[in-house]
Formats: sequence, structure tokens, C-alpha cells
Amino acid sequence: MRTKEQRQERIVEILSLLHQGGSFEEAKRLFNEEFDGVDVTEITSAEKALIQSGLDPSEIQRLCNIHAAVFKGSINEIHHSNEEYGQPGHPVHTLKLENQVLQSLLTDEIDGLLKKIKRGDWSQKGRLQAALQDLLQIDKHYARKETLIFSYMEKYGISAPPKVMWGVDDDIREMIKELNQYLATDKAAYNPLAEKWQAVKSEIEEMIFKEEEIMVPMTLDVFSLADWQRIAEDSFDIGFAYIPEPLPWKPSQESLEKELEREPARQLAIKQAQETTAGIAAGLGFEEFAEPPVTTTAPTNQTVEFPTGSLQLEQLIAMFQTLPVDLTFVDNEDRVRFYSEGKSRVFPRTNSVIGREVVNCHPPKSMHIVQKILDDFRSDKRETADFWIDMRGRKIYIRYFALKNPTGKYLGCLEVTQDITEIQKIEGQSRLLDEE
Repeated sequence: MRTKEQRQERIVEILSLLHQGGSFEEAKRLFNEEFDGVDVTEITSAEKALIQSGLDPSEIQRLCNIHAAVFKGSINEIHHSNEEYGQPGHPVHTLKLENQVLQSLLTDEIDGLLKKIKRGDWSQKGRLQAALQDLLQIDKHYARKETLIFSYMEKYGISAPPKVMWGVDDDIREMIKELNQYLATDKAAYNPLAEKWQAVKSEIEEMIFKEEEIMVPMTLDVFSLADWQRIAEDSFDIGFAYIPEPLPWKPSQESLEKELEREPARQLAIKQAQETTAGIAAGLGFEEFAEPPVTTTAPTNQTVEFPTGSLQLEQLIAMFQTLPVDLTFVDNEDRVRFYSEGKSRVFPRTNSVIGREVVNCHPPKSMHIVQKILDDFRSDKRETADFWIDMRGRKIYIRYFALKNPTGKYLGCLEVTQDITEIQKIEGQSRLLDEE
């Protein structure tokens, strides 16, 4: 019987074999011969040890699919004091249900259509295009994970895994987009089409595995039932992929009572998760820290005084909801403190974003750009930053403004986002007198 240290040492040796050019088959064989199962923390601890021994951290992201594949089918099931996560409406139940439908779309629908095209039946091209359009719904699945689950992971000081996974999510989004663009051309041929598809499918299936076998067990150990309830409630603001809206969920009284009994174990799990991911975070150049808890209070019927007048809070909220722009305020410590609730926000926002470090609200590839803008605002190098992008056939205008008081003290950053598609079509004049 191996000790914990001996198990860890052997897992590191097997992963080192991969990084030194060894074959996947050999690594898988060694693992199957020597281990009956492995815990998630053992995998992440092994990756941490590899970084500390000098492995380029970028290799972790590049080969994380291979690591996951080596241990696939062997990660030990974690038994929790309650089984709320198996109830309809619980975010984990919803995530797994979406993944089941997604897997069927991959293997039953798209693989099946490609087999027909391989036999020369290009009349199936239209159906394949429709199926790949359906695949784009994966964006909502990933957006809920990135906006909600990652936010709570960061609040418990677990920020490295979200950054790595978000980077892969964005790669998958781009691969699906490129595949759709290729199929839309007249030059689409089976062999390159099949090659591109297999690459996309492999990445999606590996992400399903990492979500369900690595992320979910860790979050079930760390998150409280109150966390999961807030995630479930906020999920409706973002939407769902491949499935109808689930039933609202809230924990049972029995589960809440059991949670009190497991609180010491949860606190230990939080500490272990922080320690496990801290080494990976340092190697990747990230800082791992627990975000301070943020509480919000329901608005009361009070009056807000301004230099130019006053508004009841109810009126002010209605104004923000009616404005044709989305507003987000980031304070002078680079944390999100406010967002407006418009009828159709361009980018989804939920209450979980309050208190979150704003760079963590963006994909890893754009984090450094966001940080530079904030640093420039703080150092008076510039006052604004403007961007415009095409998104789902719409033109989106994004503006950042440095906010300062009359003495020049930096107060924070205001993000203003607007769909200007219809504005760009305006011609001539439409005057007030034309209403007569």
C-alpha cells in the first residue's frame, strides 16, 4: 500500500513521462496497472509539482487534455453529505443535462451527417449547417460557467483553474466559428471538413470531462448551498443551452441542516483547494487570493440628492433600466461595484459579478488589455478607450471612461455598451414637428 507521498510521486513520474515525449498509451498503461483511482486534488497537485520543477506553465494548458485522458474513468467519486446536486434545477444537474444533450448532438447528429457526406451525399450539407448552428448554443453553457461558477471559485481564492478553462472555452468558440465559415464556402470538401470537426469534437468532449470530473467535484466540496442557490437564480439571466428552462431550485431544510455538520470539512476543502491551485497560479503568473464577501441590500424608498436636483431611488432605478446603453462601474480598486439592468443587455451581468476583480470578468487573452486601460486611467495617460465589434450580426460599441472627482482623484471606470446597429442606418432628419 503506497503512502500519500508515494502516490503523488508516482503520478508526477507518469505525467513527466508525457512531457518528456513519452506516448499516451504507455502513460495510460502504467496508470491502470498501478492505480485503482485518483482524486482530483492528486492530479492538480502533480501539475503543481511539475511547474515547481521547471516545466513551462503554458505546457499545462497545452497538455491538460492529455492529463485528463490518462485519468479518465479513474477519478474517484466524491460522496457529499447531501445529494442536492442531483435535483432538477440545481446548477450541477443543469450543467450535466446540457452536456448529455450536447454529447448527443456531437455523436448522433453531426457524426451521423458526416458519415452520409463521406459517402457522397452532399444533400445533407444543409442539415449539417443547421446542426453546427445549434452547436453555437454552447456559448450560453460556457457563459454561465464563466460568469457564475468561476466567479464563486475566485471568491474562494481558486482563480487559476477558471483562467485555464476559460482560455480553452474561447478556443472552442473560435473553432466552431471557423468550422461554420468553412462549411459555408463552395470549396468545402469532406477530408478537411472531417479533420476540422474531429478537432472541435475532441476539445468539446475533453471540456465536458473536465467540467464534470474536475470542476464539479471541487466546487461541490467548496461551495455552500447558498452559493449554489444564487448561481441557480442568476442562471436565468444568462440562459440555457439545448434544454428548456429548468425548474427553480432551492435547498431543502434537511440539506441545510446537514450542511452545518459538514462545515468543518468544507472549510478544510477550501484550504486544500487554495493550496493545490496556488502553485499552478504562481507558475502561470496569476495571483491566487480570496475575494472579500460582498453583500447587497434591497433598495428602499429613499431620495438621492444630486447637485442638480433629486430623484427617488425607484425613479433612478427605472432610469437605468430604460437607458439604451448598458452601464458597469468599476471602483478605484478595479472591482465591479454596479451594473445597470436593461431590458436586453449586450453582455450578461448577474449579482455574482459584484465585488469581482474586473479583469477576471474577461477572457484570459484580453485580461492584459483591460488592465492596461485601467492603469492608463489611473496614471492620467488617457481618459477614454473606445472599441466596436461585430457580434451575432449586430454592431456593438463599447466605451470606457475614467471617472475622477473635481480635484482629479481617480474614482473608477465606467463601461458604456450600446448596440448601434439601428443607429448606423439613420439618414436625413426626424424632427419633433414631424410628429404633428
